[in-house]
Amino acid sequence: MKKVRDIGLRWERELSKLLGGKRQPSSGAFGTQIHDAALTGDLTVGYPWWHKLLHIEAKFGYGGSKSMSIKREWFEKVRIEAKLANRYPIVALKFRDVTGGDVESAKVICINIDTWLAMMQEISYLYAENLSRIKEDYERKEDNGD
Repeated sequence: MKKVRDIGLRWERELSKLLGGKRQPSSGAFGTQIHDAALTGDLTVGYPWWHKLLHIEAKFGYGGSKSMSIKREWFEKVRIEAKLANRYPIVALKFRDVTGGDVESAKVICINIDTWLAMMQEISYLYAENLSRIKEDYERKEDNGD
């Protein structure tokens, strides 16, 4: 059992490094025990342009190098925890025993459609907000003869 846990922890560390995230104490178990949604999940990732953190549940293995069993309960759990912590729920998967071919295809981030739509709405808002600023800067430069 320790070996399986250690492999899962390695995936969490790798994912945290890849995404620039922060691992939760005891892979979120501590937060579950004390009923603090902000300390649940395996890791959190934040970006300065988004007002919400990503709430990530990391899963490694559950199959081999070509297929993986995915459990809906993972998505239910991460959605509940993320909602309580006001975060975007994400499940990050890594296939086991991938040693050749397209190794990077063994690492996948999964989100539900509602989360995708919310993220796209936020990106659209940020785009529109920045577009108007760019237009204002351009118009100011034209008015000043630059």
